[in-house]
Amino acid sequence: MNDTVMPEITVSEELYRQIRAESDENDIDEALWRMVGSYRRANNPEADMT
Repeated sequence: MNDTVMPEITVSEELYRQIRAESDENDIDEALWRMVGSYRRANNPEADMT
């Protein structure tokens, strides 16, 4: 489990539904971290090479 505190954000209803679907109705924070990591690797692969 990740103890890092996520900032509060406002998202569209469509994005919220996508996040809920990705989380399988479980841990939304975990699903967000997975989605952010996937985006980061796809758009800035050098960021993970530290």
